[in-house]
Amino acid sequence: MTTSLLSIPETMPLDRVTSLQDRCAVVTGGSRGLGEAIVRRLVEAGAAVVLTGRRLESLQRVETQVLAQGGKAVGVQADISRIDDSQKVINLAMERFGRVDILVNNAAVFPHCMTMEMNESVWDETIDTDLKGAFFASQFAAKVMIDAGRGGRIINLLSVDGFRPSGLLPAYSAAKAGLWAVTQSMAKEFAEHRILVNAVSPGSTITDDKIVALHSGSLSSFVAPGAVKTLEKLNNLTGTASMPLGHPGYPDDIANAVLFLASDMASYISGACLTVDGAQSLR
Repeated sequence: MTTSLLSIPETMPLDRVTSLQDRCAVVTGGSRGLGEAIVRRLVEAGAAVVLTGRRLESLQRVETQVLAQGGKAVGVQADISRIDDSQKVINLAMERFGRVDILVNNAAVFPHCMTMEMNESVWDETIDTDLKGAFFASQFAAKVMIDAGRGGRIINLLSVDGFRPSGLLPAYSAAKAGLWAVTQSMAKEFAEHRILVNAVSPGSTITDDKIVALHSGSLSSFVAPGAVKTLEKLNNLTGTASMPLGHPGYPDDIANAVLFLASDMASYISGACLTVDGAQSLR
């Protein structure tokens, strides 16, 4: 250890360590649900945000609302399972804001489908979006971060189902477990470039889409087509009995965790997974 490392830097003021002013964040799947909450929280902290999604109407709604509130946001229609689309998103962020400081890999599909009802199409769509898509978006973002020499943050959204599979989501569980391995590998590889790579692992979290499905009396919109037994089992599992705090997580619970990892409050954290599940995964 050299003597230059034996000094403690001056403590930064709290408003500076929580600020994302003058930074650009890319949030995949940012047009609704958890992604939308993440976008709004990062914008509130001062970041310019490029958000992706498949539904143009939803993207335009979020972008318009953010701009009306004085924030900076650009929505871009993209399918993150397609590598060309991931590159397009990073290119657009560079064109509009001249930098990429933060990437949040939130875009995911999670069709409930047990093993014996699984088909190749459902498997491939899940792996391509949730694992391959996040990997290559990270690769493209890391390249511009390395070229800029300012460091950066990559934050991957996992799931407690990747660590304790429920049995209803084998493809999703496999993708999220794989993404955790990718997170750790990139944390080691990118450390020399001061790029911190971490994960947030939500438990059961309520979103507007889930509320609509619960009000309809069926969760069929979350189940792969034809997965009859999976749907029957899923409908029988609803409730809060397995939730120690008495309720599921809310989108802003996840957004706050992402903001923490994106900010300078987490400047010495890399290769970590922050579980945000209200103790649901404890047995």
